[in-house]
Amino acid sequence: MAQTPVVMPKMSMTMTEGEVVEILVAVGDRVEKGQVVAVVGTDKTDMEVESDHEGEVVEVTSAPGDVIEVGAPLFVLTTEGEDLLAGMFGDAPPIEEPTAEVEAPVADSAPIAEVPVSESFESSVLAMPGARKAAAEQGIDLSTITPASPLGVVKLTDLPLPGSREERARHQIAKVVDTSSHIPQFTLSTTITLSSQLPNEPTERFVKLARAWVRMLQARPRLNQVVENGQFTSISDLRIAALVKTLLGFVSPTVSTQGIGDSSWAEATKRVLEQARENKIAQENLLPASTSITDLGEFGVRQANTLLFEGQSSGFNVGQQRAAADAFEIDCTIVIDHRIADPGDGAEALALFAAELQKELDVNG
Repeated sequence: MAQTPVVMPKMSMTMTEGEVVEILVAVGDRVEKGQVVAVVGTDKTDMEVESDHEGEVVEVTSAPGDVIEVGAPLFVLTTEGEDLLAGMFGDAPPIEEPTAEVEAPVADSAPIAEVPVSESFESSVLAMPGARKAAAEQGIDLSTITPASPLGVVKLTDLPLPGSREERARHQIAKVVDTSSHIPQFTLSTTITLSSQLPNEPTERFVKLARAWVRMLQARPRLNQVVENGQFTSISDLRIAALVKTLLGFVSPTVSTQGIGDSSWAEATKRVLEQARENKIAQENLLPASTSITDLGEFGVRQANTLLFEGQSSGFNVGQQRAAADAFEIDCTIVIDHRIADPGDGAEALALFAAELQKELDVNG
């Protein structure tokens, strides 16, 4: 039997730590693969965490309100197989086997929420102790706060306090943006003319953009490299980060491009994006991306420039399409690591992408 931690996943490119919003299991519970076991607050929004393993919970190492690093355990399972998850999102603290003298506490029943109420508190509002204390210090009436939890319990993350998750997110994003400054990168923009229209539905549009973008990268292998320790390394597992809008913010699930020409890949990718809109992202779709597609068409934006982050060689941005006589126009911008290519390569890449996108619409339109 192996001790397998379920860890704080990396749920966006800017995330270095997350806040535990809810732990949905207790010691002694049986967990199935794919079961939602926790809710964590990322630097963008609240996301559900699904277990990638099945087993019995033997230790819960975190609690609502805890802020822990990516890769740190949320809780520990006893599983039949080896620990396949360890190290996937960072170096998690080692899990020690319990000795004969140590017994894991097992509660008769797992409480839904611990809500201690002081004798002087007369309100019927349910709130965690940390949230109640912070609200009192800031003079916030808890009855005016709408909790994000479906249990109706106000947590610290629900309060608009200085140093809250939103404030910490700004610092995390700033750190990641600083790392981008170490990557020499350039952008090129053009207007592509298409004889037929891209789909209006975002997931359908992403599939067509992704197929054209990947075919371009396959035809221009220089653009599908990263610089590691001064060496050029080809990217074997090409993964694309997609921009997805949820009710609570924007997230960036990643999808593998293996089998991208198959209809099954298209359906699976659309499901990933649709589930991400509902704040559900599987751990396999949290792996780092080597390229990105930022589609801002649904927001009325015509052009945007994005940055490259560690591990990314390129990025593609597309704006709102518009009718032009008997055709359709769309503004595109690419960003490329200058160490692997120059603007001439980028110009050829844009022209090739335009041809591949038209081919995609002609064949699979």
